[in-house]
Amino acid sequence: MNVASRISPAQKTLVFGLILLAACVSARTQGLQASPTTPADKNVITAAEINDSYATTAYDVIDRLRPRFLLTNADLGPTAPRLVYLNGVVLMGGVNELRTIPASSVREIRFVRSIDAATTNFGGGIFVVSKVAQ
Repeated sequence: MNVASRISPAQKTLVFGLILLAACVSARTQGLQASPTTPADKNVITAAEINDSYATTAYDVIDRLRPRFLLTNADLGPTAPRLVYLNGVVLMGGVNELRTIPASSVREIRFVRSIDAATTNFGGGIFVVSKVAQ
């Protein structure tokens, strides 16, 4: 007696169903893409990420999502201040000024390393773009 004849029709149906289910799950997971809240660019915090962070200030957003933006030794000397720009204007208070910017008014926060600053008209730093800026 071979093995195939000892398997009941119900068992065959169950095995077929499990194989079919596994194939469907495999096909589904292969088509998955990054969720909208997954950062595509590690140097940019998007409006969706800001909203999902439930932070109250721009500083809190950065501290929760990309704390390395706040570290001056990431690309500057340990005593050099991190520059902060709001809609292209440098803020004289630096990183502490981020505490005065409501997270609800921010569209995007971008980090530009000092070494990459040649690609901008500004120096390196944290660039905050408000929702009212066009």
